[in-house]
Amino acid sequence: MTLAIVLAYALGASAGYIASRDPRLADPWSVVIRTQLLLASIFISLLAAWRLEGLGDLLWPLVVGVVCLIVFAAAWLVTPAGPGRRGRATLRGSTALPNTGYWLLPMATIFGGPAATVIAVFVDRMVTVIFGGATFLLRRSAPHPQRLRTSWVDQAPLIALCAGLALNVLSDAPSWTVGALEWMAPVMAMTGAAVYVGSARHPTQRIPLTGGYGPWIALTIVRLALLLPLVALAPTSAVAVVFLLCAFTIPTFSPPQWSVLYGYVDPVVAVAARWGWVFAPIALATGLVALRG
Repeated sequence: MTLAIVLAYALGASAGYIASRDPRLADPWSVVIRTQLLLASIFISLLAAWRLEGLGDLLWPLVVGVVCLIVFAAAWLVTPAGPGRRGRATLRGSTALPNTGYWLLPMATIFGGPAATVIAVFVDRMVTVIFGGATFLLRRSAPHPQRLRTSWVDQAPLIALCAGLALNVLSDAPSWTVGALEWMAPVMAMTGAAVYVGSARHPTQRIPLTGGYGPWIALTIVRLALLLPLVALAPTSAVAVVFLLCAFTIPTFSPPQWSVLYGYVDPVVAVAARWGWVFAPIALATGLVALRG
């Protein structure tokens, strides 16, 4: 399955790159983004929440959630005053957050085992809630006015999470959900990579990086300064793995997609999409050393 996921990422990234070079897909690309968002919401947020078994490890996801909120607060400070500052600061803050869906979950399973997976699932659900609030703020300040009917699609991850938690309380998740989540992993990896690359290379996002380095570096330093000490203080290896992967994360997939959907053009997003990947080799090397130790 690991090989299938890696190949799916590669195939999806290639498809997204090819799509970004086709001018005919530029205008309808927002439909592609929202379609993938619905698919991910159903098969990740809803089914994963339905299968949650307990709240014993909620403390550490709450810590990661607090870190995310501090990053958003720092983003407000590095965003110049002006019209739409609330939305621009929200967008900038999201560029320095951990990628919990397409990075933390699979990598935590590989390097930390089942115990780390449980914590990673809760972290992903926590970030889903935070991103629900971010989506609301981004829509309110969007340069491109948004139709009310698209709101429920953009909030689909949060809606699906609530629906999954309700199902969790009312009934046990059927056995088929285990296989559905497992076999949908490469599909989600492929579609997620395709939409991310296609959005990052969308014609509206091909902008100079000037002015984006300073804010992104500052926000990244905030994330690292908050999470790296927690790695050393973690009570278990599973918690340490989660903190490490959140600190040395690949870029979150949402900022380029939000930029295309809502009409934002910010060099911080472009810088994060290009340079955020430098932390992945550090995390992988550290994880391999830990496994061998």
